[in-house]
Amino acid sequence: MAALRRLAHRLQSFQFPPRLLPLPIPDFRGHLPRFSTSPPHFMTEYLVSYGLSPAAAAKAAPRFSHLSSTAKPDAAVAFLRSQGLGRAQLREIISWVPLLLLSDVDATLSPKFDAVRALGLTRAESARLFALYPSALTYGIRSTLLPRVLFWLDLLGSSRLLMKWLARTWLLKYSVGLLLQNMSTLRGLGVPQDRVSAVVRTQPTVIMQSPAKFNALVARVEACAGILPSSGMYVWCLFSLHNISDRSFRAKRAVVMRAAGCDEEEFAAMFRRAPCFMLVSAGLLRRKVEFLREKVGCSAERLLMNPVLLTLSIDKRMAPRCRAVEALRSKGIDIGNSNMRRCLKSSSSILESKDMLKYTEQVPELLELYPQVEGHADIL
Repeated sequence: MAALRRLAHRLQSFQFPPRLLPLPIPDFRGHLPRFSTSPPHFMTEYLVSYGLSPAAAAKAAPRFSHLSSTAKPDAAVAFLRSQGLGRAQLREIISWVPLLLLSDVDATLSPKFDAVRALGLTRAESARLFALYPSALTYGIRSTLLPRVLFWLDLLGSSRLLMKWLARTWLLKYSVGLLLQNMSTLRGLGVPQDRVSAVVRTQPTVIMQSPAKFNALVARVEACAGILPSSGMYVWCLFSLHNISDRSFRAKRAVVMRAAGCDEEEFAAMFRRAPCFMLVSAGLLRRKVEFLREKVGCSAERLLMNPVLLTLSIDKRMAPRCRAVEALRSKGIDIGNSNMRRCLKSSSSILESKDMLKYTEQVPELLELYPQVEGHADIL
């Protein structure tokens, strides 16, 4: 400051040539930045110890400036610990919603834990619910928290599924009104309630979007599949398209059409029969079509009629079963392409399949060649 004043004085006393008269000397007083010398608030270090970055803690600290001690935050932490929350869970909650440390235990925090336990959640489940979605601790109990938890408990059918989906997505983010509106849209189209519930249990995020986006999804189902809402496959078309962007869908459709030699109308028929085959990558779809055409001997026409084959794993199901069939053929036993396709689609182990079981005495190598792996229509 003193140096700037001396500079200003020297400039004022300097004799400029007539053509180089100086501009008015600005007054620097009051315009210099003021650097605070006060130490960081004690809550900054406290917040850092619970997972906040130094920058985030410094930003949040002014909200705690009225505190003269950590007594209130300590009380909130002690209560949360008493509810079964571990250190890692506490760090997650506090780093997400640091102002919870200012909450009154008896008036704010305790009633929320009591409320969700009153719905049938165990002590551990209640703690896990708030650890997985800390924002729920900021919700009004009657206005938001209870309606949202109760909605999902009723729809999913159990606290186990509630915990499963809370770990995967922000299940409690959206209002009950919005969720009901999207479900009502499906019922209004003629989709039976049991099918609506089935697809939501499979993937709740189907209805967790704005009504505008949900209506756009419904429109995509009509454009891509042309399937009636009363069809049993309608909700699975909805499920598949929810998980695939329009761009990705078009790319995968082009791959399948090129590999299978079908047109758009035939592809749409395939999609209506087994929409979930589109959930795998374009590269894997190409591999599956080529495998079925070359190794299984599946004609283009048969593939179009049996797109469920594209939901089966090559490595876990189709390739091992094909090796078993090749072992039969090496002994002069040919079960035929029809039985082979049925063998691939069978949900039971190949050695339990009626098409294969009768040959184990003639071809004992089957027992060594093909391990008894539980068969299921996976999409890996």
